[in-house]
Amino acid sequence: MVRVFLFFHRENLALICSHSAGSVQTALSKLEREGFVSSTVSLQGKRRKKLFSITPSGREAFAAWAAQPMQAEKVKNMELPHLFFLGLARPEARKAAIQDYIRQMEETTAVLQSIQQRFQQAKEGPLPPGTDWESVFRFQEYTLEYGIAAAQFQ
Repeated sequence: MVRVFLFFHRENLALICSHSAGSVQTALSKLEREGFVSSTVSLQGKRRKKLFSITPSGREAFAAWAAQPMQAEKVKNMELPHLFFLGLARPEARKAAIQDYIRQMEETTAVLQSIQQRFQQAKEGPLPPGTDWESVFRFQEYTLEYGIAAAQFQ
């Protein structure tokens, strides 16, 4: 299963959740205290590396979380207020703001398309038994397609 998620590097993670090192470390520490993940420490040269693994109770909790109904009112584009009030800015500032936002959406589209390509490659590789990979991949593909379409629309 690790192979499937390798294409979500730190720079890509921001597209779907908070990705600051502090927030990730805090979340992992909490999950470990609650018994949802376990960790081992290894040395790579002079650096200590902490590796986390999901526990059986962590898998159950994650599956329960994933099965909860999604809430449309929680999906917000926090930049819409900027667009709504952009008419109050100076014309040159409006143009610069819109051009920069278009650039950002083009970059986001390119990142998601790159993830989509790596995702297709991961699907073709050997996968561990015991998981309904067809379902896993179907929903991950839906998410990537949505993200690409949303970035292109914006």
